Amino acid sequence: MDKRVMLAVAGAGKTYTLCNSIDIDKKNLILAYTNENIHNIINELLNAYGQIPEKTTVMTFDRFIYNYIVCPYEATIRRFFNCEEFKRKGTGITISDPPKSSIQKGEFRYKNPIYCPKGELGHYHKEGRYYCSLMSDLIMSVKNRNINLAKKAITNLNVLFDKILIDEFQDFRNNDYELIDAFIKYSNNILLVGDYYQHSVLGKNNSGKPFSKIKKNESGKKQILGYYEYIKLLEAKGINVDTKTLSKTRRCPKEICQFISNKLGIEIEADNEHNGNVIFLEDDMIIKILDDDSIIKLVREESHKYFFKAVNWSYSKGDTYSNTCVILSDNFKDIDKKEFSPHEISPQTINKIYVAMSRTAGNLYLIKWNDFKKIQNKYRKIV
Repeated sequence: MDKRVMLAVAGAGKTYTLCNSIDIDKKNLILAYTNENIHNIINELLNAYGQIPEKTTVMTFDRFIYNYIVCPYEATIRRFFNCEEFKRKGTGITISDPPKSSIQKGEFRYKNPIYCPKGELGHYHKEGRYYCSLMSDLIMSVKNRNINLAKKAITNLNVLFDKILIDEFQDFRNNDYELIDAFIKYSNNILLVGDYYQHSVLGKNNSGKPFSKIKKNESGKKQILGYYEYIKLLEAKGINVDTKTLSKTRRCPKEICQFISNKLGIEIEADNEHNGNVIFLEDDMIIKILDDDSIIKLVREESHKYFFKAVNWSYSKGDTYSNTCVILSDNFKDIDKKEFSPHEISPQTINKIYVAMSRTAGNLYLIKWNDFKKIQNKYRKIV
């Protein structure tokens, strides 16, 4: 058995390494969380082999779960819920949110009449379409003769696939994470690639297992599972954790890496000879860079509300730019000072700014929030 996790830094070539690690004569299954990840995987496969290898399957995690676990084991699912008949419609999946158990109206909370309890199959579907967000929960809940459906299905997948590869695995949370855990436990040959410090940066799926800890710190806030704690958690599952292969970025220049390491406490080194500097903008230089459409502006949120070409910090994940301009939030007003410490800033915010700062292959221009506020209205759309 070969069970491995590669922990990477931004720009280290996670997807490249994953795609170039397959044996094209073997049956490979490559999974990722988002369609954008899948697009990047397909491009890497085309670059490496000229086509998607005949025996290699590439799918989003949700689509795979539906096609290879939910549908083939639907009879088992129906028996578990004592449901004689269930007719799937259309694509069989809905991305709409499942109804909540109660509804808040003013000061009062009422039972939601369309909510179906978890012990019934209706909890997991809407008019013949399974809730995408609940499919992992469904699979983890169903048992057949006291054998969990996840165990049975994943064990059988070892016959269909010689190797399972999962990209950006840090994006999986809660029930999806529990199912990934089952993949690790019951798969014979599995490789997972991801960046710990890019967890909790998506627009959704930012809380819960495995990163949220119940234990609170001295200020009463919930703690986030630390990097080395995360490694121990993975090793306890019997999986080999590789922190060396993808420990250097092929994207960011040396000075940018040093700045991120010193200011954010995230270890990242350069494996290139790119030239680039960290430049704090002031006065007229701010307007000059904001007016330069060749330089992407990375803002904390609401990028669509600006006239200049902008992307939210977290949405830039996976991108590479020649130069970037990051508009800092007020949390980072003292980041240019020696006494600056990231410890009082939430880990989610640190991870998002890390994503933003690590997009550049050249210069990293920084604008402090107080300086940007002075001219913000000039660039802000009326929406």
